[in-house]
Amino acid sequence: MAGQFVKNGATLKCPLCSSSGTLVVSHTQVQLQDTPCATNGDKSKSNLVFGGVCKKWRKSPPPCASVIAPTQWKGVATDVEIDGEFMLLEDSTITCSTGGVDIGIEDTAQMDVPTDLPDTENAVLKKFLVNVRRPDDYKGEYGFDWLRDEYIYPIETIAYDNLGLDGTLQSAPLINQQLPVCKNPEDLKNEYKTKDVVNPITPYGAAYYPAWLSIFPNTSYSGVNEVQLNIEVEEIEPLVSDATEIIFESANDSLIITPAQIPLNELLGKKQSKNLGTSSKEFYTTEKIITVKCEGSGLENHEEIKIYAELNGEKEEVGKLMVYKNSEIPNAEIVIVKATYQEQLVLNPTYQNAIKYQSLNQALINTEISVIVEDFRIEDLPEEDEHVEYFISKFITPSPQEVWGNNPAYGGVYQNEEIYVDKVREFKDYLIYLYEKYGENGPSTYYLSATGHYKTYLFYTPIAPVFTMKPLVQFRGIACAHENENSNTIEWGNAVIVFGGDLLNNFVTVHELGHSFSLPHSFEERMSSPFIFYRGFTDNYMDYDNLTQPDITKTQVESKFEGNMHSFFKWQWDIMRGDKSLVYNNTDIE
Repeated sequence: MAGQFVKNGATLKCPLCSSSGTLVVSHTQVQLQDTPCATNGDKSKSNLVFGGVCKKWRKSPPPCASVIAPTQWKGVATDVEIDGEFMLLEDSTITCSTGGVDIGIEDTAQMDVPTDLPDTENAVLKKFLVNVRRPDDYKGEYGFDWLRDEYIYPIETIAYDNLGLDGTLQSAPLINQQLPVCKNPEDLKNEYKTKDVVNPITPYGAAYYPAWLSIFPNTSYSGVNEVQLNIEVEEIEPLVSDATEIIFESANDSLIITPAQIPLNELLGKKQSKNLGTSSKEFYTTEKIITVKCEGSGLENHEEIKIYAELNGEKEEVGKLMVYKNSEIPNAEIVIVKATYQEQLVLNPTYQNAIKYQSLNQALINTEISVIVEDFRIEDLPEEDEHVEYFISKFITPSPQEVWGNNPAYGGVYQNEEIYVDKVREFKDYLIYLYEKYGENGPSTYYLSATGHYKTYLFYTPIAPVFTMKPLVQFRGIACAHENENSNTIEWGNAVIVFGGDLLNNFVTVHELGHSFSLPHSFEERMSSPFIFYRGFTDNYMDYDNLTQPDITKTQVESKFEGNMHSFFKWQWDIMRGDKSLVYNNTDIE
């Protein structure tokens, strides 16, 4: 079937209407002569606009607009689609069920030069990129990371910097600009473009940053070995539905991609547009269209899944998915300690699931949590021990004045951050000291945070020291750490504490465990993070779930990801897998 395509504004002719009509096109994706093209989806009353009356009625004929009842277009271009609809041709007709007649196209609205159907045999491969993305219902079940647009483009409005020049929150300066969420975006781009990437690519000269996937080699570990992923097609030039095929190839037989080939037209659903600050991108997303599975003994090296576009013998690599090596799976043993004083402790019933299947598994860490969770009751410790007496009197039963004295920070006026933090650290140090002395599952010859044993201690405590009950500032958790003066870096220990207000909050549990496995905050430069992000603008476990707000007398602004922060970055997987507490097959355990 041949003939001109039909444009927005085409003239319609109905045998029963007293005047001609106009075709109004619903979409704007594909244009001809700078005007949207019509498809068989343009079939409603709002698409077929007639200004006359219907002559089917001899007396008092009603306006056509009130009685028109279009059905389906016939004689359309069945080999050319837009958003799953076929393009209209000059000979296309549509029946009005009211009048029982066919409405035709009197003028296609094309100018001078006719445009015939494309020659599919000689069609040229269009320019586009293919990205792999995770589904929207992702909850950390596997590792998936990619370079988000907002990390490198000025999309988000940043109100305040993370900290002031003096290193305190209160002096964080006002910014109020659209900026990249990452403060060193060029370093981040280099990381994702080349670090560990097999055969980096630049399709059509465009910068390409492959996504990373981490899954287990089989189902014997605390994680999955098979996932469903999205495909995103990003336009470099306008796309049409043609015979282009998208092909997925892996040189490693352990990696299975299903399906291995998808027609491009199945991926061109509803076009989306995203503002990148100084530019924009047009793209299509298809949910859970491919399945990636790892079988066998695992990947000894990072592997690539190449993504090709092919049309009429022309083949171009337009994308890539990197899959993290998984032949070595370290084990982590986590001891749960309930530290209480004359009260009951209630935990989130899903906290173990969050640790094993929604967080550390992303770094391909096989997590074993003690089946017997230890109850560590302070009231059962020897009263004659001066350290026990001091802990109870200082942190459990004191008055505010005994804790703070005349310090003006007491009462919610946050004027001295260091004094506040020192109080929390003192509580942590005393609790861990008492556990090392009286706990049942502590290491026999080592301190909890010392090198030489391979256990991580997670303390849950409902004990509410006065300093955690300040009206506007509350410590949610803390991890053991010290600053190495020789290397000017933070060295993390093997113990963390989650305080009473967040015993049911799995995010805080994983955040503190992340510190124990050597991860700094994503927003603190003094913690030696390789990449610095503005606080509260990522879905990363090591971020905070609220934005920087120097004035604590004001309500904290929640992150848009609050309640849905389940991610670790690929570079964080690398750091966690090198932590001293992990046991690999070649680890000597003492």
